[in-house]
Amino acid sequence: MTAGVCAVVVTYNRKDLLRTCLQSLLKQTRMPDCIVVVDNASTDGTRAMLDAEFQQLQRLNLEINSGGAGGFKAGMQWAYCRKFEWIWVMDDDIEVTPECLEKMLEFQDVGDIIQPRKMMPWGPLLWQAVWDVSSGTAVTMERETAFDHGRKWVPVQYCNFEGALIRRSVIERTGFPDERYFIAGDDTVYGLLASLHATPIYIDYVGVIKKVVERGGPRNRLAFYLQVRNRFLTYDILRANGIPVNRGAFLLNSFRNTAMFLRMALNSPKPALHVRAVIDGLRDGLHHRYGRPPWL
Repeated sequence: MTAGVCAVVVTYNRKDLLRTCLQSLLKQTRMPDCIVVVDNASTDGTRAMLDAEFQQLQRLNLEINSGGAGGFKAGMQWAYCRKFEWIWVMDDDIEVTPECLEKMLEFQDVGDIIQPRKMMPWGPLLWQAVWDVSSGTAVTMERETAFDHGRKWVPVQYCNFEGALIRRSVIERTGFPDERYFIAGDDTVYGLLASLHATPIYIDYVGVIKKVVERGGPRNRLAFYLQVRNRFLTYDILRANGIPVNRGAFLLNSFRNTAMFLRMALNSPKPALHVRAVIDGLRDGLHHRYGRPPWL
């Protein structure tokens, strides 16, 4: 057993953001014992940049873009097979504060997935949520109450792969992220499944700075498609794990969700393409067709 921490960074065609992320990792007061970059078949010069500037880091080069979900699965498998006790997962579009890992490890006696607060351009992210299994998602609360009375951490039933520190035993009990999501939702449901066997926690420390933020809903074909389709995958996973979900209530919520995205698609810059994406997402979700979107 390697009693250490492996940071897993998943990237795709964002070499400048990746550089900033890696630089922040290399400034940790408690350095990770290993940093591995999972490259989802980037075509923007990412590999040349890593060769020139970060030769000391480990690399896992995937042959195709398997999405964030596939990248995290591959990276976590890599670290797990090398016997690391903790796996610190993140996308390429965040920075971590210098004390982030040190602070999270202070909670290793109480948590199996340790997640810090996140700073957005407008302030700390409102991240506290409750699961609504009838809609297949965690619903963000209107106001964060987690730390109102001086608590330093709270248990949660969801996860975010932008800075989560995951204990090896969680993987032993829960498995790896489901690559069928491609992106969107794989981390949220992973936290719920992990909470059935372990203790995910949320700590009162802002350790992650988000660099890329898109507000106002989906903006491209992929996002419209996955926002609709992946809820059906979550439903299938919840039912397979014995979590009671009323199919009628779920379908009603899913059709309402689809109608909302159709309205958004109609008002988007490419209405015909985005409406088609919503319809395709609904069709593929109803027929349990998941994984890498067919047009990629």
